[in-house]
Amino acid sequence: MTGYDVAIESLPACGFLDLRGGEDIRQACGGCLGIELPTIANTMVNSLTPASEEYIASCISPDHWILQVPSGTQHDVLRSLEHAALGSSHSFVDVSDMYVRIQLSGRETREVLSQGISIDIHPRVFPPGATARTGLAKTTIQLRCVDASPTFIITAYSSYRQYVLDWLSVAAGNS
Repeated sequence: MTGYDVAIESLPACGFLDLRGGEDIRQACGGCLGIELPTIANTMVNSLTPASEEYIASCISPDHWILQVPSGTQHDVLRSLEHAALGSSHSFVDVSDMYVRIQLSGRETREVLSQGISIDIHPRVFPPGATARTGLAKTTIQLRCVDASPTFIITAYSSYRQYVLDWLSVAAGNS
């Protein structure tokens, strides 16, 4: 049996910050980062900063975001956010070691993912730019559709990295 037409790739490490706070914090963070943090769960913004560094902010709930920043910049970004939020109730935590990213791409990517998730990822309802926190097999992931080829980025807990890679390989018929 030949496997599905997909490629599975572990992506390089990057920084992740867990941001929590009310509207005042959302505004302060947005001003500091130069992006507007989304307020609707399972949405994201993807923005290049003036220094051409990419920030991706995923909304978990109206007062909770996961911010992806380039590797090595998380401490400086965190310091800047703490300064911008001075005097307001908030929680900012560097969770970079908590997450890994895995890229799944190829024309049959949706078929492979559909074997282990319960959300609808048809292109009509999960187009490029869509994101959702969902289960994959027996773990929780953040799934993001990057492009129409299709390419997906799976952000998983780092302790489940090998499990997710193995599960994807079996689902793709590669083992």
